[in-house]
Amino acid sequence: MTAWTKELVQKHAQVAAAIELYTIPFYTTVMTSIKDENCDAYKILHGILIEEMMHLQLAANLCLALDTTPNFQFPAYGTNIPYLKPGTVLNAKMGPLNAETLNTMLAIETPEHTLGPNDPTPDGNNTPTFPYSSIGEMYHALICGIQSVGASQFSWTSRNQQARWIQQEYPQIICNIGDAKEAVTAIEEQGEGRRMTSPIQKPYKPSDFPVESQYQMDNRAPAGAHSAPYQEVMLKQYSHFGRLLHIQQTGFPDVYTGQRNPKYPANDALQGKFMAMMGSLNPLWTLNPGSPISPESLWRTAIDTMRDAARYARACWQAGVIPTWFYIDI
Repeated sequence: MTAWTKELVQKHAQVAAAIELYTIPFYTTVMTSIKDENCDAYKILHGILIEEMMHLQLAANLCLALDTTPNFQFPAYGTNIPYLKPGTVLNAKMGPLNAETLNTMLAIETPEHTLGPNDPTPDGNNTPTFPYSSIGEMYHALICGIQSVGASQFSWTSRNQQARWIQQEYPQIICNIGDAKEAVTAIEEQGEGRRMTSPIQKPYKPSDFPVESQYQMDNRAPAGAHSAPYQEVMLKQYSHFGRLLHIQQTGFPDVYTGQRNPKYPANDALQGKFMAMMGSLNPLWTLNPGSPISPESLWRTAIDTMRDAARYARACWQAGVIPTWFYIDI
């Protein structure tokens, strides 16, 4: 049976960062297909996207704390993800908000079930039990792995970690195992894998998946004088799963539809913006002591670039074209 090693823990952290990146083009594509930007569904997806950017930051910070780098690569939709059961989640197909894309998002955000008597606990020295059935299980295993290897085996460096949002009630900079647990709990509470603490009968309700107040994200704005304010997140008292249930149970809004045309001008602009954001991520989260670009400026620019990308994705939908984020037509 595989035993936890420092390298295996680091690989889990890298996969966590990759998964957070994976959600962003997909969720943005679905959100920008909604015609009315003031409807509940649009506001819900916008809030989830803000939190996914925060989760990407936390996962990338965790990589540095664990003496590795995120090693971001372009998301490969439709392929298996390391450590997750094949076909369990992350089988996104770019499209408008509809039953298919909503079910994919619900699968990505599926909560873990309550721990049973034979399940590993974060305080035990447990052997890894992948492939995992959910993203939440993988995050849970990551904390187990850190404790199994020994927290003292990692440097917990804060160099080049980022904290671009107004201060939350959980740490953005990860300097020890306690910070790591809090960051993972924030990610799980908000979205990927909040545990069901008691048996819940179907049909589920959004209120079945609450987020404890200290983990509800303050989304008013990223830090920085040049950052435009974000809208307050709608239904942030519920996890991503609960918010998506609200969309499912209240009905779909009017959406744009389209055909594939990767060479449409707005798609070309979209691809350029996403390329620019991708090009900034790895130099930003690096273990190298110096960088020619201010890390704070680079991360703020990446966030602003994603806003621009969303505008181009919407322009594609308005022209009857499905947004295509990559130069290679997948």
